[in-house]
Amino acid sequence: MRSLTRSFAVSAAFVAAVLLATAASAAGLPVEDAGISPDRFEPSQACGCHATLVEQWSKSMHAQALTDPLYNAKLDEAIEATDGELGPFCKKCHGPAAAMTGEFTKGGELSPGTAEGVSCSFCHQVSGMAKGEVGNVSQLVEPIGVRRAQLKDPQAPHPAVYSELHEKAEICGGCHNVNHPINGMHLESTYREWSESPYAKEGTVCQDCHMSKQPGVIGPSTGQAAGGAPERDNIYQMTFVGGNVALGPADTATKRLQSAATIKLEISEIVASGEAATATVTITNSGAGHYLPTGLTEVRQMWLEVTATDASGKTTKIGEHIFGTILEDDKGNAPVELWEATKIKSDDRIPPRESVSDAYEFKMPAGVENSTVKAALLYRSAPEELATKAGVDVPTTEMAMAEQAVYSSPEAKANAAKLAVEEPSGGRSPGRSSMAWIVIGALAVVAAVGGLLWTRSRKAA
Repeated sequence: MRSLTRSFAVSAAFVAAVLLATAASAAGLPVEDAGISPDRFEPSQACGCHATLVEQWSKSMHAQALTDPLYNAKLDEAIEATDGELGPFCKKCHGPAAAMTGEFTKGGELSPGTAEGVSCSFCHQVSGMAKGEVGNVSQLVEPIGVRRAQLKDPQAPHPAVYSELHEKAEICGGCHNVNHPINGMHLESTYREWSESPYAKEGTVCQDCHMSKQPGVIGPSTGQAAGGAPERDNIYQMTFVGGNVALGPADTATKRLQSAATIKLEISEIVASGEAATATVTITNSGAGHYLPTGLTEVRQMWLEVTATDASGKTTKIGEHIFGTILEDDKGNAPVELWEATKIKSDDRIPPRESVSDAYEFKMPAGVENSTVKAALLYRSAPEELATKAGVDVPTTEMAMAEQAVYSSPEAKANAAKLAVEEPSGGRSPGRSSMAWIVIGALAVVAAVGGLLWTRSRKAA
């Protein structure tokens, strides 16, 4: 017993010393090849007490950062086009722990912990941010086994300390701001977009949306950090859900996209046959703290599609607007790949809480009494060519939709209203008297069946 007590005292003293040293020096190492031992980055299975959170993380794009087939297909293109020069730049963000151990440089298989992409043991050992602009993996890491998080009074069987950084957007921006390694041009600017938005001024950070309980809910929720741990009101989900319906949690990613924008369609209800009218469509970035779309916008696809469908079911496309960034090289060629780009030719994405309006001409076809004009905002996380190359089925998601019926005359509108209340067979909906007869008939059937069963039971007796 005495030896056990002594052993515990020594362990406690060691932990206290580690915590004191960590609190006193929250500097850390930059994410680059520093020859760190791979065992400093444990695999997620080692976090068994946090099983629920690990399960959430395992389905996230952070867990798939190195295995994502879309990323790997694009990386192959980049490596081939740049004779391998761009490879380390991309891998540093998708596998920061492996970059710090030097395993990318050595080649061969990665260790279990470093192979997990953006893992628990990487993020929870981030201790600070490098000076200068946030981006290009500017996190600093202290890989000494002390876990850092948003809990101010951590109660854990391992070294753990409170980290204010884990409640800030900067820890996310370290990877979600990507500048060209040579000319400094913004390739991905999600963090910068947020930092200039109303959300930043209000104090709503990345974690409040992408780690909330569900899309549309802002901030952490009540829960436990580990099995048997105390109930807390500042628990984040380790989902990091964005708009990747193909590879992320499809249902949650779809809801995330559908909570990001709203759409409004304005057009006259009456447009005479053969005449034209203006359909005005307004899209508002109502739910995203960054531009729509964001991230690697030469790959992400978001577009508005406006169509008209007549009573026979014939659909005609009357307009389209593709939102995104077009990159240009130093010779003025556009669009070009991100590794060829030297500047941004155009950027018509939608900033947070801002709106974009487009006008389209709708013409009522001759001889048609009514038509339905529909405006839909659509999204795909990768173009078909890349998706096919990667062997991934990337669905198109309808983010928002508005539609309106248009009639050739007031009489046509009245006829449509009259038909809408009729049954498909052409007869009118049953009134109160006919409904009464239906009820009476049903009761009669029940009574008859009941009487028959009673008679049979009497004979059997």
